[in-house]
Amino acid sequence: MKTPLLALLLACAGGAWAQAPAAAAASAPASAASAPAPNPHSGPEHTARIRSAHFTRLQERLGAAPGQLRETCRFESEVTTLPPPGRVALTFDDGPEPGHTEQIIEVLARHKVPATFFVIAEKAQRHADLLALQRGLPGARVGSHSWSHPNFHQIDADAQRREIDHADEALAGHLLPAEAPAKLFRYPYGNSSCEGNQRLRERGFRIVGWHIDSCDWAFDGDGSVTLHEALSCGVLPAFRRDFLGHVLAQLRAHRGGIVLLHETHRITVQQLDSLVQRLQDEGYSFGVPDDPAFEADLR
Repeated sequence: MKTPLLALLLACAGGAWAQAPAAAAASAPASAASAPAPNPHSGPEHTARIRSAHFTRLQERLGAAPGQLRETCRFESEVTTLPPPGRVALTFDDGPEPGHTEQIIEVLARHKVPATFFVIAEKAQRHADLLALQRGLPGARVGSHSWSHPNFHQIDADAQRREIDHADEALAGHLLPAEAPAKLFRYPYGNSSCEGNQRLRERGFRIVGWHIDSCDWAFDGDGSVTLHEALSCGVLPAFRRDFLGHVLAQLRAHRGGIVLLHETHRITVQQLDSLVQRLQDEGYSFGVPDDPAFEADLR
């Protein structure tokens, strides 16, 4: 039975959810054993995959029986524990991204703000200079975002294991600074699995989700979000044309937290300086997800 909220979301989305599985399958990233397509992790096609996964996740969460998602470990990336008050951890997925990574590092370095970069390993191999910039930011962490950024809900357990292992091997020496307690991993699209969780623990990873999803992918076109994007992202009506206002409102509501951003989206690059400045002006401090203050928020 559809809840009233689910019915409203489905009506607003039109055919988006019905088309999501087929669209995602048609544009699924190549496996680790295949040659990657040119620039497969940025641009309109990549954004379309994020949108599809986002809507599918929300549909499943609203329609699933109590306990079903927990038993299958499917959606563990949305952190439900309270963050440490006044503490923010900025995290950036899908890099390194030429032309964007450099600007992000410049802003963070100027403000003396650390961050965590969840990199796609095959992309990091192609842009070793940008990976070095990320590692060189004082206080920064580099985490794994898998080898080729597949949807773990669309590949079997063996393929999931290969994605985790290949990335871990390719990023050896980058993931675990001397002072760090564990390696960090974030699932592509936030789509977790019990099999993936087990393999990550075997390889010494902590799994990092987020308190605040910036939904930069939705704002990245003309700076506004559609109604069904706003509903799925929790964007209040006042902020449907205001990316910065949305992120700040979410951080104030949570009183801090781990923030999901993407290196691939221009709006994040364009608004990062203003975001950091506003947070500093409001007295927030910055850290990384494996700081002791965020211990309860990791898996």
